[in-house]
Amino acid sequence: MRSIEKILKEARSGQMADLPDAHLMPDEYESDEDSPLVDANADTEHVRKIYYCTRTHSQITQFIKELKRSSFGSSTRVSALASRQNLCVFEPVRQLRSQRLMNDRCVELQKGKSNAKPTAPLADATVGGGQKRRKRDPQLESSCPYYQKENIETLSTQILNEVLDIEESAKAGTETLGCPYYASRLALPDAEVVAVPYNLILHRPTREASGIQLKDQIVIIDEAHNLLDAIAGMYSAEITQRQVRKASSQLSQYHERYRTRLTPKNTLYIKQLILVLKKLLEVFQGLPAETADAKHSTPSKVFTMDSFLLSAKLESVNLFKILAYCKRSLISKKLSSYAEFYADPTSITGLLSSSQTDDGSPSSPLMVIEGFLETLTNANTDGRIVLSADTVSGGKLKFLLLNPAVYVSDIFQSARSVIFAGGTMRPVSDFEDQLLTMAGVAPSRVHKFACGHVVSPDNILPIALQSSPIGLKFEFNYMTRNTMIPQLGCLLSNLCNIVPGGIVCFLCSYEYEELVFTTFTKPGCEALKNIQRKKVVFREPKKSSDVEGVLTTYARAVKHPVGALTGAILFAVVGGKLSEGINFSDELGRCVVMVGLPYPNTNSPELQEKMKFLDSKLPGKQAGKAHYEGLCMKAVNQSIGRAIRHKDDYAVILLVDNRYAAPSINRALPEWIGDRLTIAPKFGDAFGSIRRFFSGKANKTGLTLDA
Repeated sequence: MRSIEKILKEARSGQMADLPDAHLMPDEYESDEDSPLVDANADTEHVRKIYYCTRTHSQITQFIKELKRSSFGSSTRVSALASRQNLCVFEPVRQLRSQRLMNDRCVELQKGKSNAKPTAPLADATVGGGQKRRKRDPQLESSCPYYQKENIETLSTQILNEVLDIEESAKAGTETLGCPYYASRLALPDAEVVAVPYNLILHRPTREASGIQLKDQIVIIDEAHNLLDAIAGMYSAEITQRQVRKASSQLSQYHERYRTRLTPKNTLYIKQLILVLKKLLEVFQGLPAETADAKHSTPSKVFTMDSFLLSAKLESVNLFKILAYCKRSLISKKLSSYAEFYADPTSITGLLSSSQTDDGSPSSPLMVIEGFLETLTNANTDGRIVLSADTVSGGKLKFLLLNPAVYVSDIFQSARSVIFAGGTMRPVSDFEDQLLTMAGVAPSRVHKFACGHVVSPDNILPIALQSSPIGLKFEFNYMTRNTMIPQLGCLLSNLCNIVPGGIVCFLCSYEYEELVFTTFTKPGCEALKNIQRKKVVFREPKKSSDVEGVLTTYARAVKHPVGALTGAILFAVVGGKLSEGINFSDELGRCVVMVGLPYPNTNSPELQEKMKFLDSKLPGKQAGKAHYEGLCMKAVNQSIGRAIRHKDDYAVILLVDNRYAAPSINRALPEWIGDRLTIAPKFGDAFGSIRRFFSGKANKTGLTLDA
């Protein structure tokens, strides 16, 4: 019988690599990473270029499509960068569930020898005995056949010679047997225009890993009204008590099972990780108790970065070394594979019965917790940790980024010029304060340009309506908005009689939308019945997967009305799934109704901390108040901007609240709306204007309106 020492020696030297769970073991930990075949950080001279940065991959495709149509299309060298989820063409990696898993697996495959051949994916199929044949296991692949230097260079040249969008680059990769993910990055130095999603520019580690150099380059950030939220989202992180408990349990089981096969360094860092998870669990024991105001706010506790580390007793732990270990050892990926391996009923039954994630798939939350640990390395003044109660997960820990400028100041300093572009940039004071001023940008460098809308003034009718059909003042604040619902129903009923096509009505929250419909359907309330005499009623779905179906059915009801119906009305939520990125052009949005002013909850600890931070950093400017008001008006502008999508489009924009008449609110609206805004003190004034507006359009188009 072999001794334990001999088994350990064989395990550490790789002689036990043929064991069925060998792929779950981390490699011998080293301080330096292996150099990749395509070095994204190579010191290569870059030509002067324009980086076009936008929010989504679909917008990159749209941009490149427009570039092709321009006179510059055929003569411009373009490279479109994207994530592996969009550019990877190796099926065993593509079938992985998350981008993090794809990234980790790709790095692993680069260390293998490229002797595999590209093959079609194995689809699930029924074989003899009624058993299902599984898809190819990504863990069984030892290398990526598309990671070939010569083929990548060939594809890179093709990308520069032709103007390819993301989908076209991926297709070209399958044809040349070259990796489009790395080929697009290899094309960077010689490209004149580079189209990238937000994270590749705004997230510094990703930018550096992609080989993007911004010194003396031109950066265009489109959809810039999303910029503050995008930066906060990239650098913020949230974990739950349930996730920490699950990760702690899994990692402890993992360590116990493999403790005789782990190398000393792996053992050391895994034990440190277990200790960190234990300390985080102890933090959740300090959850604040519920108060009398719990109905309106969640019990919470706010820490500075330093006070949190002291409270969690993590001040003596070197998080930088632990995070470096996690990154290089891929321990979170190993733990996820471990959870999946032993969750399989053909393996050890019940060993990891609690390894199911909330969505039902076996995995490990350790990679989420890694992201939270990384936020703890931020400077003390740049963020806060918020501990809050949660009935579902037991509690939440969230890193709140207070100073987004710290992550973009290097972009402003190194780039030749930075252009922020957007259709709804107003109000801009919040943007200037939080990004430009706090990043140290000199006022002399800032130039503003705004242009009018292409739509004719005759094609838009913005109205601020101050009172209801029976003369009650419309004011949808927190105290009075519930009593306004019957009057809102009366208003919408009247609108449905004179507005052709589609009406989109935005409400301040999902909770209020639910309350509106509950009131509309109460005995004695005829609002919904009156609306349904003219319009088919649709509501914003709770699930994102249902949005496309609702929009398709809504469009059909608008374009092909039946009987006495004249179209449809869609109830949407400000900041929801339909308030951005959806175009209600032409008959789909002949009237957009904005109900109330969607101010954020002042009891939110995140909002309170942000306002305090801004007031302390920008004294005398009331920056906290400007931020609070800016959040509201940006949401309004995004919502009402869903209508009027081209120069021949026309629509009514109805702002339903007495407060829209205030000059300060008017100034925060886009100029093309604010300059044409009509204040209607009485409902009759607005009703008459709307009727005349559509009557004039009907005379030109041949439409007929009800009396």
